[in-house]
Amino acid sequence: GFSGNIQIMVGFDMEHRMVQMLHHLWNGPKDATPYGTATVGSSEACMLAGLAHKWNWRQAREKAGKDATKPNMVTGGNVQIVWKKFLRYFDVEPRIVPLEPGQYRLTAEHLDKYVDENTICVVAIAGQTFTGEDDDFQGIHDWLDAYEKRTGVSIPMHIDGASGGFVNPFLYPDYKWDFRLPRVQSINASGHKYGLVYPGLGWVVFRDREVFNEDLVFYVNYLGGESPTATLNFSRNAMQIIGQAYQFLRLGHDGYTRIMQLTL
Repeated sequence: GFSGNIQIMVGFDMEHRMVQMLHHLWNGPKDATPYGTATVGSSEACMLAGLAHKWNWRQAREKAGKDATKPNMVTGGNVQIVWKKFLRYFDVEPRIVPLEPGQYRLTAEHLDKYVDENTICVVAIAGQTFTGEDDDFQGIHDWLDAYEKRTGVSIPMHIDGASGGFVNPFLYPDYKWDFRLPRVQSINASGHKYGLVYPGLGWVVFRDREVFNEDLVFYVNYLGGESPTATLNFSRNAMQIIGQAYQFLRLGHDGYTRIMQLTL
């Protein structure tokens, strides 16, 4: 009991510290309250981010006295299968922009045909699995800014840091793909890819605590200590979190940079 409680609290503290480091790595606002969680792979991280945006959209619609029964999500045809799973499992209409010959990433070109007041967020990918390319984050962001000016509807972005979440910060530090873009409200990445951890670890980090809807958090009194839990899977192995923290502390920013440079 006592030793189990100590292990849980140490693991929770280590996870919290990792979230803070990732929030900093991805240029989260300094005046924000970092919030996020480790997950069993980035698939769970994607689903948690999608749920947060669905809950936020629905509450905003209800507060405004508008219909909140037809959420949709806009993304490109280059997304990994987890997003199609999220859309089906959580009853969100898919608005998937198809790929075209010579254009294998999401740009702002066709967004006017897909985005509307029921769009919970636009998902863009950093390091897609087909070509390794990033979606056009700045172009999408600018289009959404113009859309808000035209309609009054503000739509957030989520960045799926598929292969780029642990590459872009070290190789391209001036490249604005992350929380430096104001509409980016959440980012997920796989610790078990370029995060240099053995398989079974994902991360989701939110721009600020308020982005992750409080209705999605459960407070559990377990082995004598209360811990908030906001994951789909309650039981998980802590070894990947320890491995990620070890790599961050051992290698540091310069170490990760050297490793990523050697992968070019």
